[in-house]
Amino acid sequence: MQNTRMKKHWTSFMALALLSLFAFVSCGKSDPDNTGTEKQEETEAPQEPQGNSDPERCLIVYYSYTGHCEEIVAALSSHLEADVLRIREADESADYNANGYKLGSDMINAINKAPDQAASYPAIKSVDKEAGEYDTIIVVTPLWHSRMAAIMQTYLFQNSNKLKGKNIGLVVSSASSGISGVEADAKRLLPDGKFYASSLWINHQNHSNRARLVKEWLEKNII
Repeated sequence: MQNTRMKKHWTSFMALALLSLFAFVSCGKSDPDNTGTEKQEETEAPQEPQGNSDPERCLIVYYSYTGHCEEIVAALSSHLEADVLRIREADESADYNANGYKLGSDMINAINKAPDQAASYPAIKSVDKEAGEYDTIIVVTPLWHSRMAAIMQTYLFQNSNKLKGKNIGLVVSSASSGISGVEADAKRLLPDGKFYASSLWINHQNHSNRARLVKEWLEKNII
């Protein structure tokens, strides 16, 4: 009889102990301060920063026959992080100095007669950089017969749609003539470009000071 009572007491004790243990575990799982919740908060992915943090990309595109524009590009590259693209005529054996620069004059006249026709522009070699991938385009071109060099006009004509809304800087090399005709060609060819407030004109007299002039122009318009 006594053994039976002891068994009943023992059974009741074990049941009470198991019930208490179950309640303790349940309370631990619902505790908002438990370490499981803290670890989850610590491993949450950080929020993405607002806005576009990608740096702007710049392309210097140029044509050079005498080498003056190439020297200007070297000065630009020393102050500005940019890719460089040289435009070349399809026929690099062409002599633009012959017969009083007649070849270049004929090219400009052909463009002026029908500026909206692709056939008016001289052929150029294919390029290895996509203009549309850049935010800023700096055009470095010589002046031919008071207008933009025909070779550069071809490039801008072919890429006009890709340069819509782009920032455009214009640098012109000439002997002595003013650059208003070149600026007019640039805006005709890139009507939707965002041109900087001023162009940079480097002529025969100030070409030796190109490094300083380029630096000042960049500080004023671009950097």
